[in-house]
Amino acid sequence: MLSPSSHPQHSTAGAAKNPVPHTDAAASGDLCCEGAVGGCGEGEAASGAEQDETGSSCPTPLSWRGVLKQFHADATPAIVQRDGYQLYCRSWGSGDPLYFLGGFSGTSELFALTASLLRDEFRCVLFDEFTAEPQPQLPPRQVSVSQAVDDLFAVADHFHDDVISLYGASVGGGLGWAAMAARPDRVRRAALQGAFAHRRFSIAERTLMSVAQFFPARVRNVPLWASVHKQNHSLWFPPIDGSRWKFLVENCGDVPLRVIARRAALGQQIDIRAQLSEIRQPTFIIRTEGEGRIASTCQAELIERLPSVDDVWIDNTGQIPYLTHPHRLSKLLKPFFHGEPLLVADNVPTAAVDIAASPFARSTETHDD
Repeated sequence: MLSPSSHPQHSTAGAAKNPVPHTDAAASGDLCCEGAVGGCGEGEAASGAEQDETGSSCPTPLSWRGVLKQFHADATPAIVQRDGYQLYCRSWGSGDPLYFLGGFSGTSELFALTASLLRDEFRCVLFDEFTAEPQPQLPPRQVSVSQAVDDLFAVADHFHDDVISLYGASVGGGLGWAAMAARPDRVRRAALQGAFAHRRFSIAERTLMSVAQFFPARVRNVPLWASVHKQNHSLWFPPIDGSRWKFLVENCGDVPLRVIARRAALGQQIDIRAQLSEIRQPTFIIRTEGEGRIASTCQAELIERLPSVDDVWIDNTGQIPYLTHPHRLSKLLKPFFHGEPLLVADNVPTAAVDIAASPFARSTETHDD
């Protein structure tokens, strides 16, 4: 179920305060749209037996293997040279440029399913700061916020994109705000999920960042990582395709610890709270179940202080909807990036509770990505 904004002063998506996660008949239809409930297979989708939150028939669930194969076959690859390191990029589709900014973990391939649904209307640009093929090529251990913003626009310059739109997740969302504040002339609009203007890290987290920079291991070698990762994310994956969960685990587990530490250190530096009132571009904050108290607090601040913002709550997707429920996410993104009214169901709930009180939020409050 898609719930409207908790900030009626700004949102065009609805007027309810503090949207609440819930389950009802419509929510079951939402789950159907990624095969997350039994009895919603290709036949039911084709016959129109179920509908998603926009009233459309549920699509056939995507095959991530087929999408990745097509992505690597059709997307235009590029390597952008920076000072002492490289950025590994792919451009896929046609239309206005839409740049994807990744989170703390994983690679840009995690966006491929959502990009596959947007590429007929937008040229989707995905990039990473490292590659494992044919041999590991890692970026510097430290990067400043201004350097990361310059990296983004260096990629845009390579593809001759003067003005771009952004979709960012967690630390990618924070980088998105920084880019909008630094270069307002180059960012048209941005949809950001799990984003923050500033995020405090605990002493333990900061210590781990410092130590992890010098370890040659990969994420999968960290004790208990697999268990914590499963607790945070597996609940939201559509059971019709268990291999999609395996794809996430393998993708995130293969990232070098040094890269994770670099991204976390970047996230620690981001602080644009004093500039929020100056960000005039249309922005769209996407909130999900499992985002946790830290992310909830950060996004509430953004909703309160940004002058031009819509925000939407989507349940049953978890913190990585671009992989778990790409159809639902793409149906939200398309109208926003086209500058059209947001698509919202008519039967949104009127009851409200603080999102941080959700049992799902409590269970993952320190794991925002």
